[in-house]
Amino acid sequence: MQRYLERPKSLTDLAHDSIRQLIVSGEIGLGEQLSEASLAAQLGISKTPVREALLRLRVDGLIDIQPQRGTFVFSLSPREVEEICRFREFVEVAALGSAMRERRAELVAALEANVAQMAQAHDASDWSAIPSLDQAFHQVILEHCENSYLKQAYQLIASKIAAMRARLPEENERVGHCQENHAAIVRLIAHGAPPEAQQALGLHIQDTLQSYMAAITPEAPQPAAVGTRRRAGTGAGIVAV
Repeated sequence: MQRYLERPKSLTDLAHDSIRQLIVSGEIGLGEQLSEASLAAQLGISKTPVREALLRLRVDGLIDIQPQRGTFVFSLSPREVEEICRFREFVEVAALGSAMRERRAELVAALEANVAQMAQAHDASDWSAIPSLDQAFHQVILEHCENSYLKQAYQLIASKIAAMRARLPEENERVGHCQENHAAIVRLIAHGAPPEAQQALGLHIQDTLQSYMAAITPEAPQPAAVGTRRRAGTGAGIVAV
């Protein structure tokens, strides 16, 4: 039997993952200018893998490289945010329909586990866990979808959605509302009501539009290198997930 060793990550891969996490987690502000030298020093590597990582992040849509100006974290106009939310609604609602037709029992089990975890985090005021659990809820729907093209389509916006979600404030009421919405969606799925479940998911996503409008308000670009860490959620206030 042939055994294949897992290829270790290159420095470029590690730099890509690290910088992406800094952006998605909210530790680097939207619209903020980046410096290859400062990022390299922060990560303890040379500038070459950082430069290559930034080029890959540009393809991911998280980095904007402007000739003669510099490299910046992405920022979005209100119209772009609306387009992302409408696109997300279309993809997720279609994915939910596919998942309910093909793998409903597995989907319900996975979503119920996620809802229980979010309830525990909410009760414990573990706000740092909420964004990843919220993201996981929606990702579970995509993972149980049997349409590979819907999965690929979602990846076009997944990183930007995660970055905006990380900038939501730590509000008990907001998180509780999100948790209730998720639980209601799962109940409809469990009862085998595809149209109602899809409608509930669509409304849940529509509710996020104004919240994300606030989340993407660009923070003033910093001319200095990114070397200091910013706490997620320090931007404009937001009311939904």
